[in-house]
Amino acid sequence: MYHPFSITQTLNIAWHIFKKNVAIISVYTIIAILIFGLAGFVAKYVIIDELFDYIILAFMIFIISFTFLGFIKLIFQLIDKEYYDFDFKDILPKIKMLFSYITLLIIVSTVAVFIRHAIKHMEEGILQNIFGTISYLVVEIFFLFYFPICACFIVDENSGPFEAAIQSYNLIKGNFLKYFILFIIIEAMVFIGSLLIIGIIFVVPFVNIILAVTYRKLIYSHLDVDDDVTETV
Repeated sequence: MYHPFSITQTLNIAWHIFKKNVAIISVYTIIAILIFGLAGFVAKYVIIDELFDYIILAFMIFIISFTFLGFIKLIFQLIDKEYYDFDFKDILPKIKMLFSYITLLIIVSTVAVFIRHAIKHMEEGILQNIFGTISYLVVEIFFLFYFPICACFIVDENSGPFEAAIQSYNLIKGNFLKYFILFIIIEAMVFIGSLLIIGIIFVVPFVNIILAVTYRKLIYSHLDVDDDVTETV
């Protein structure tokens, strides 16, 4: 049966998946935190030569991207595991996924840096402030609003960077208001969770589960097919 996109149902499904797989998700989160901590320690205290700054940055981007995409793959596997079993290798991101994700990340970041640099060199005044505010909002909206859905397309459909951006825009535009409301809810959860370290450990993975379920729900809302993921609650 066809199911339209529903905020309440999306949150319920995400909570069901989180609660049902809390052990697996917690272990992955703890391992990810340890990897980030170790990578940060190596970058700060082991490799101290300034000539290696770009290598360190590239290394950190790779580690973060690999871990994040791996978690998205894990979520999709947990959603679908009632239909088939999966192994550890099934949550490892493919090379193309990493390339697409990092390429999109670098392109958007580079464009943002150039725009902000150009605005800084404008004559000081109200026009500079307006352009600065607009550029900041556009970049933040893309990274926080569209980028997570781009990541889902990259993982779930092995999309390229530009393809994922176009797919994300087309997917969200039909349910923009609902997705925006869900986005506000997610931001509120992240803010509350950030008040306590233990909160982040649970909130960050739960937020990513919400985004993955949102992606799947939006996909189904565009298709006149049976929405199996809604039957998990």
